[in-house]
Amino acid sequence: MIVWNSLFIWMVTILLLFGAVNLFGQTRQELESQRVELEEKIKTTKSLLDVSLREQKSTVENYVALQNQLEARRKMLGNIQGQIEILNDTLTVIRDSIGVLEAEFNSLKEAYFKQLRLSYIRGLTTSDWMYLLSAGSLNEALKRHLYNRQFRTFMQNRKMQLDSISEVLIGQQDQLEKTLSEVQELRVKERAAVSDLNKDLKNLDSMLATLKGREEELRKNLQTQEQNRRELSKQIDKLIAEEIARSEKTEEDLPERATANTLLSGNFMQNKGAIPWPVERGIIQSRFGNQPHPTLRNVTINNNGIDIRTQEGTPVRAVFEGEVTALVSMPGGQNMVLVRHGNYFTVYAGLQSVYINKGDRVAAGQEVGAVGKDPNSGNFSVHFELWKGMEVLNPESWLKM
Repeated sequence: MIVWNSLFIWMVTILLLFGAVNLFGQTRQELESQRVELEEKIKTTKSLLDVSLREQKSTVENYVALQNQLEARRKMLGNIQGQIEILNDTLTVIRDSIGVLEAEFNSLKEAYFKQLRLSYIRGLTTSDWMYLLSAGSLNEALKRHLYNRQFRTFMQNRKMQLDSISEVLIGQQDQLEKTLSEVQELRVKERAAVSDLNKDLKNLDSMLATLKGREEELRKNLQTQEQNRRELSKQIDKLIAEEIARSEKTEEDLPERATANTLLSGNFMQNKGAIPWPVERGIIQSRFGNQPHPTLRNVTINNNGIDIRTQEGTPVRAVFEGEVTALVSMPGGQNMVLVRHGNYFTVYAGLQSVYINKGDRVAAGQEVGAVGKDPNSGNFSVHFELWKGMEVLNPESWLKM
């Protein structure tokens, strides 16, 4: 009975152990995936800022980028601390489990050696055959024989299993301690990055002071930007309305066209949250909707889409299959492309060059043009919008972030 109780404790302990370790492992994998994404974001932002900061450019865009980098670094540090906490919890579980297994193993080992001593003493006074022959009946002798054989086999198997489990647990503990050391080293590196961040904060303070001294200039630039946004919005409203009217007329004559648009709309909607970015790498410089100006007090800006800052020469890609329904020239020699995806529309504005023509069918990921240079900041960016009919949507809810 003692043996079976011990086995039950071992089984429960092992199940709890591996259940907890697997759970911690999954959680840490999620954090590690987030850490990699944050590291890539910091790398991208830093590469975009390095040139501007070397050239001592104090712009609102650089100010926002530095703020984003600060937030990413803080999240990174919190992420690493979370991983370390998980690893510490896992180590505690493994060490406690090893202690329980060792205690139970010692108890079972003591019972095993006690049986061996009894067998040895019995062997000094009588042989195994005499022990069996001393049984009151043949059935009793058979029971004695089977008991001895089964018990020895059972003890040997249990010892082998416990040795194997102990080796696995010790190996896991060694691996976890090694991983913990690696994460702690990573945190040391991140602290060094925080030191770099302090330099960024100094740049941020200096930049803010410079920008405050240029408020009149910034307000004039903002007025120009807002006027350009309103004109772009009017053009997009008009183009989408015209395209919807044209499509409705076409669908009356060609019912199969309506079916194709419905199917494409459904496919687009099913990919919400998984639609790729219009550029391979970049950072969101300006988000969707009404938001306070980064540096000007009591000033609100409105954005019908998102502005993604990226590197010079970066190609802009269609985020989903569809049809190019409009190409528009914008002020400053830039261009805008409107692509229809059934009942949905995507807008790619601020392009330096365009690679497609009106009426072309484009595939997801196909290049439609190259990013242009913002005349105010000197940065390269693309303005991206998403519409469902005449309703403007938040692209961040649809793109794979």
